Amino acid sequence: MAKVLVDKVVVTRPWMEWLKIVLIGAGIGIVFWLLTIMLTRYVVEPLTCKNIADAANCVNASSLAGNIATVITALVAILILIRMRVIQPVILAVGTAALLWDLSAWFSGLFWLEAFGWTILLYGLCFGLFAWISRYSRLLFAVIISLMIILIIRIALVL
Repeated sequence: MAKVLVDKVVVTRPWMEWLKIVLIGAGIGIVFWLLTIMLTRYVVEPLTCKNIADAANCVNASSLAGNIATVITALVAILILIRMRVIQPVILAVGTAALLWDLSAWFSGLFWLEAFGWTILLYGLCFGLFAWISRYSRLLFAVIISLMIILIIRIALVL
């Protein structure tokens, strides 16, 4: 097991632990992709595409399924990160979920393999980013920095 050194302000991690966190993020991206497809086909589309009057809901079925999958994968990520004894796992999982909310709508027009690759890459990068932020030992500081980064990136995505 890797040795974690605690400073007064920053918790330093070995590079192998950073790599494990990024790979867990990539794995969570795969779970998100598979869960989105399964929820779209077997849950959301059968419920929303029954009537022709609900055509608007049927068009947004993959987006709704992606949002549901985001919540489920955030919960799975928290459990996995707790099991691995990662510091402040809620910041990693919730920050990634907030940053990648509505990801399935972003990639709705792409070829499935390209969207799959982008999903894995973005989840891995977000886990790496929030793992870097959560290295601060003060919880309030890590939460404030995470919220600022989420707000800045979400505003930049709208522009």
